[in-house]
Amino acid sequence: MEKSLPKFTIGAIATAQAIALTLLYQSIEHQVWPATNLSWLIALVTLSISLPSLLLFCIKGDNVKSSLKYLLPFTLLISLLGAYVGYQQEPQERLDNFIVVIIFIFTTLVACFKALMYIQQYLTKHDINYQQMFSLSWQNGIIFLESNLFTLIFWLILLLGAALFNVLGITFFMDLLKESWFVIPVLTLAFSSSIIIFRQIDHTADYIAVVLQSLMKFLLPILAIISISFLITLPVVGAQKLWDTGSGSLLLLWLQALTLFFTNAVFQPGKQVQIYRPYIKKLVVTAIAILPIYSAISAYGLWLRVEQYGLSVDRCWALLIWFLLACFAIGYLVALIRDREHWLIGVGKINIQMGRGVLLTMLLVNTPLLNFQSISANSQVSRYLSNPEIEIDFSYFERSLGRQGYLAVLDVRAQLSESEQLRIDKMYAKKLKNDEQYTLVQFKENSSYWPNQQSFDASLINAVYQDAEKRRYGRRPNSESYYFIAIDLNNDDEAEYIVIKEDHRITNAYLWTMAEQWQRRYLSVSNKDARAFREAIKSNQVSVIKPKYNDVKIGDSLIQVN
Repeated sequence: MEKSLPKFTIGAIATAQAIALTLLYQSIEHQVWPATNLSWLIALVTLSISLPSLLLFCIKGDNVKSSLKYLLPFTLLISLLGAYVGYQQEPQERLDNFIVVIIFIFTTLVACFKALMYIQQYLTKHDINYQQMFSLSWQNGIIFLESNLFTLIFWLILLLGAALFNVLGITFFMDLLKESWFVIPVLTLAFSSSIIIFRQIDHTADYIAVVLQSLMKFLLPILAIISISFLITLPVVGAQKLWDTGSGSLLLLWLQALTLFFTNAVFQPGKQVQIYRPYIKKLVVTAIAILPIYSAISAYGLWLRVEQYGLSVDRCWALLIWFLLACFAIGYLVALIRDREHWLIGVGKINIQMGRGVLLTMLLVNTPLLNFQSISANSQVSRYLSNPEIEIDFSYFERSLGRQGYLAVLDVRAQLSESEQLRIDKMYAKKLKNDEQYTLVQFKENSSYWPNQQSFDASLINAVYQDAEKRRYGRRPNSESYYFIAIDLNNDDEAEYIVIKEDHRITNAYLWTMAEQWQRRYLSVSNKDARAFREAIKSNQVSVIKPKYNDVKIGDSLIQVN
C-alpha cells in the first residue's frame, strides 16, 4: 500500500489536466486554434492526457521532480509524434485519414505502458529487475482497467440521477450532463481519483493478477496440446489448406502470441514453485520450443501474400508483429537450449531487452521512418508501374493510405486513362466547409443528361437533389456523379426516368416515378464497377434490351428471372 502520496500535488495535477482537456475540447466546438491545426491539436491533447496520467502512476511523497525528469521528455516525444500524425491529415479538405489517429492512440498506449514500467524502476534507483517489472506490468494494467471501470460506473450513476430528476420535470441535471465544460472536468477528476484510490489499495490488483494467472495456468497446457497437435497434423494435411483460408498466417501469429503471453504469466523467474507435474511441464516446454517453426511457417505465408499482392498497411503490421514474435520465440529457444533447467533466467533477460524493443517499435510506427501508409503506397505504385496490366485499387489509396496514398496517386495520375483520372478526381474532391452549401445549380451543372436536360421536369431534378443531400451522410457531394436517362421502357410512347448515381467505389441506379410525389425504386446494375457512363452517354450508347424471360404471375405472387 502506498501511503506517502502527496494529496495536494495530485489534486493540482488532476485539476490542471481537467482544465487543459476542457479548453482543447472547447476549441474543437468553436473551431478556433488549436483545433484549426491538427498537428497542434493532437500534440497538445497527447501531452495533456499522457503527462498528468503517467505522473499519477509514478509520484510519491519525494519523487515529483525525479518523475518529471523522466516523464517530461518522454511525453514531449510522443506529443511530437502526435504532431506528425496530425500532419498526415493534410490536406484536410480532401482527406479522411482518421485511421492513423486510431493507430496512434493504440501504439502510444502500448508505449506508455512499457515506458511506465522502466521509469518506475529507474525511480527506485536500482537496476532493472525482471521480477519487479513483471509485478509492475500487472499492477499498472489492472489499476488502469479498474480506473476506467470506476469512471464508467461513476458516469452511469450520474446519468441515472439526472434521468430520475428528469422524470420529475427537473431537467437541470440532464442539461448539465450535456455540457462539455462540466462533463470533461468531472470525468477527468473521477479517473484521476480512481488511480490514487487503487494505488493505495494495490493489494487488490495483486489479488486480481493471481486469479488471472491461475486461470492461465490451466489454459497453457491446453494451448500447448493444440500447438503440438496442429504442427504434427500440418504435414499430413498440407499447408495449402492453411493458405487457402486467407488468414492462415494471422491464426499462427495469434497462436504464438497467446503461447508467449500465457508462458510469461505462469512462469516467473525467481519463484521456485513446482507449477506443473513433470510430464505437463515437458509438454509446455515443447510448445515453447517449437514456436520458431511457427515463425518460419507464418513467414512463408506472409511472403506469398506480399509477392502476390504487394505490401498493404495490414501486411506491414503483420510483418512487424511477426518480427517481434519471432525474436521472442528464437530468444526463448536459445534460453531453453543454453540454460536448460534455469531457462527462466534467460527468459527474464530477453523480456527486458525485448520490452525496450517493443517500446521503440511503437514509437517508430508513428514516424516517417516506419510509416506503413507510405511503404504500402510506394509498394502498390511500384507494382503498377512495373506492370501496368496489374489492376490497382485506387479506392484503397483513398480509404486506407491517407496523405501518402493521395501523394502517390498524384504522381501517377498523368499516366492513367481519362476514366481513371475522373475516378481519382471524385475520390479526392474537396469537402465542403461548414459555411458552404452544395446548391441545386451546382448539382445540375455536375450531372449528365440523356438525351438532353430539357427531357426532365425541374421538379424531378430537384427531388433527386434533395434525396442526394438527405442521404449524403457527410460524404463529399461533388465526389458523386449523377446521370439522368429518359427512355421508354414499356413501349407506351412515354419516357421513364432512370437516375444513376456513381462514386469511385460503386454504381447504383433508380427508377423515378411520379405518384403524388416523386418516388425512387432501386434497379439492379450488372456491372457495379462501371466507370464510363459519361463517355457512353456522350457517344449515345443508350438502348433498351427486352428481357430474355418474361415474368410469371401465380395468384398474387410474382416470379422473376434475374
